[in-house]
Amino acid sequence: MLFRSILLVALVSCATADTVNLNQLADQLLASLQQLIRQQGKDEIAIPDISDDWHQRWHFIKVSGNYNCHDGKFRSLASVRRTGDATMSTQGDKLTLNVKLGLGQLEAEFGRCQLKIHRIGSMSSKVRADVDSNSIDMQVSLTGSGASCVASVDHIVLNQLGRISVHTGGGLFHSIENRILDKMSNSYHGTIVNLANSALADAAAKALPGADLCNKIPH
Repeated sequence: MLFRSILLVALVSCATADTVNLNQLADQLLASLQQLIRQQGKDEIAIPDISDDWHQRWHFIKVSGNYNCHDGKFRSLASVRRTGDATMSTQGDKLTLNVKLGLGQLEAEFGRCQLKIHRIGSMSSKVRADVDSNSIDMQVSLTGSGASCVASVDHIVLNQLGRISVHTGGGLFHSIENRILDKMSNSYHGTIVNLANSALADAAAKALPGADLCNKIPH
């Protein structure tokens, strides 16, 4: 009953103008999250190699070959920030905090891509792909039992990606950008997002105790 009473007071406070306080709580949690991501070396995440065969007309000549991209990294999870006001709701002895987030920088880079051209030779270049917008949903719950409180991260999910652009450095690489873009797009929407979500969830769960939300809810 005591924790439920605190929840009721918290909701009344928020309804009367405590959005700023909720945002401050969310920002404190994010500051801990950013610090932990950097400390754990998860600002950059290694991503799988990509490769594909291709056929292309280049200067009136039909050429074909394949490319392989290695040493891939995704960045920057530590650029996570709040993009909207935090909101709070309650049900029974459970208080839920929802926050819209985003990454200030979201890009992948392959340190070495080799393009092989059949019967001609090969060339190498770095390849980078960035995303012009993104969105992350985070939900945190505070659950009470008597006077005690337990905070937990329900989810933190990168669930929206904007337009993906690929930068190859020109030359013949430029002529097959669309093929690389298709591969990178599939990787972003599959493997890369899953890796990012896993790293964010792990860091958020570890950062939550330090944020001490149970003692900071508006009341």
